[in-house]
Order: sequence, then structure tokens, then C-alpha cells
Amino acid sequence: MLKIGLVGAGYLGARHLNHLTTLEGVSVPAIWDLDSAALNEACSRFGVAPASSLQHLLSQSDALVVVTTTSSHFQIGMEAVAAGLPTFIEKPVCATVEEGERLVESAAAKGVMLQVGHIERFNRAFRSLGELKVRPRFVEAHRLAMWKPRGADVAVIYDLMIHDLDLLLALAGEFPNHVHASGVGVLSQSVDIANARLEFPSGLVANVTASRISLKQMRKVRLFGEREYIALDLGKGTCEYVGGDMSGAPLPEAAELLGDLEFGPRHLKVFRQFVEAPEGDAMRLELSAFRDAVVTGKKPIISGEDGLRALTLAETVLNAINRR
Repeated sequence: MLKIGLVGAGYLGARHLNHLTTLEGVSVPAIWDLDSAALNEACSRFGVAPASSLQHLLSQSDALVVVTTTSSHFQIGMEAVAAGLPTFIEKPVCATVEEGERLVESAAAKGVMLQVGHIERFNRAFRSLGELKVRPRFVEAHRLAMWKPRGADVAVIYDLMIHDLDLLLALAGEFPNHVHASGVGVLSQSVDIANARLEFPSGLVANVTASRISLKQMRKVRLFGEREYIALDLGKGTCEYVGGDMSGAPLPEAAELLGDLEFGPRHLKVFRQFVEAPEGDAMRLELSAFRDAVVTGKKPIISGEDGLRALTLAETVLNAINRR
């Protein structure tokens, strides 16, 4: 059994603990949190022992999951790395790029594996893209949420938009060379609603909007390519593909023909189909991936370097807003 300790017994920590205590091949030796009330409640609820300190938890664990406030990621991460423990850290990897660079460099120097919790990579809708040959030329992303005080201590770019920034970096395989952004604070002292236009060296353009002051929830990404349109609903976990085919080959079995367009002697068949990835809870999948990476020694799906790139892009967006 792989002994995975947990730091953080709050709302998100409890969700992680629910999976860790039932994950095959994993045991939870103890959990730790500075908030004794939250710690005792989580221990009682899940039947896990409390650790008396972070060092006590580190000494009992083979690996660590960190689900705490962003401002504490660097300190806890550095202590875990110093102890030689493979570590899963919720996004963003650290509060600043400078901290992220120091943590990632320290982990690399000591040969310690880091995985960052960009959970949307494990969303069923995004995993559906693995069935397609996606070459987006324009992407539009909307991530809207209703107001909640939790997470409002940082700009919405770090709280919400960073999810879609990470997905964009994964799709593009490159960092944007031009970033234009605007945003304002409405209910908090930091940015509550923001929009960014990202231009990549390959020509890909992305328009990303994030808000935590909306009246409805939305987590959608739309991708436009040559003769293809893909709509991902990350809230529902669905992937809808609309494409055009001139080859004359039979359409996919599950496809619905929407019509024909004539181009002289050639015909473009326009069709729609729903693409599905296997079922699976995204948080459970990411923790399973962390377990497997620790056991096999392979590079995690979302490495510390990946988390640092997403954080760097988020900081670039916020700097563009501040310049305005």
C-alpha cells in the first residue's frame, strides 16, 4: 500500500480525502491542517488519524497531496521536496512565478516528482478530444461562476481562468507570443471578471473569459479548425463535433448528416456527432494518475513544469490587465 498523506482538511481537501481513502493500492496514514476544527471533523468523518505537525505527517508518508491555500503551496512543497516525497499540489502550483520556479527547480535537483492539480485535463469532455485529430485555429472559452467568498483572495485569473489557460497550452503545445487582456474588480479587492486574447506563434488565436460574479454557471470551450467545430461542455462532460468531409468516404457510424455544400464538382458533407470518452470522476482519475506515477516512476500527466507554464501565463494575463 502506498501511504499518501494529505495536507488540508477544508472543502476541497475533504473531497480529495474521500477518494484517497477508497483508492486501490493507497492508504492514508494521517492528515494535517492548521485549522484544528476542520482537521478533527475530517478525521472523524473519514476515520483517519490526525498528524501533530507537517513534519510528523511527512515522516509517516510515502507521498503527499497538498490541498491548502495557494499562499502556502511554496513552503509546504519545499518541505515535501526536502523530505524526498513525490507531491501532488492543487493548482496553481504556487502563488507567484518566482516561487514556482524555485519549487520546480528544487524538485528537479533532488529528483522528486511533482504533479499539479489541473483537474480539467481529466474532464470527460476534454478526454474526448483524444478520439479526434484536433487542429484548432481559433478557440473561445467561457468559465462563469456565481459569487462565493472562497477563492476570492486571488484574482479570478488564478482561481478560474487558469483552468482554460492550462487546456490551451496543452492543445497548442506552445506559449503565446502576444497577450492582450482587460479585467476589473467588482465585489473583491482583486480582478473578478477578465477577458484575454492570446495569439500563438502557430497562428492559433484564443479568446478566454472568466467571471466569478455571474448569475449562472458555465464551463465551455469551443474550438474552430479547418472544416471542423468542436463544442466542449466541461460542466456536462460532453463533446459535440461538427465537421465537413469532401473525401466521399462513408461518414462515421454515429454521425448525423446535416447537409451538402457544392463546390463545383465536389461536395462537402456537413455532419455532426457526439464523441464520448470513458466515464470517470475527474478528481479520482487525477489522483489515480498520481498514484501510478509514484509507483512506476514515470513522468506525471501534468508535471510541475506544466503547472509552472500555466502559472506563468496567468501572471502574464494579470500583468496585461494591470498595465491598462
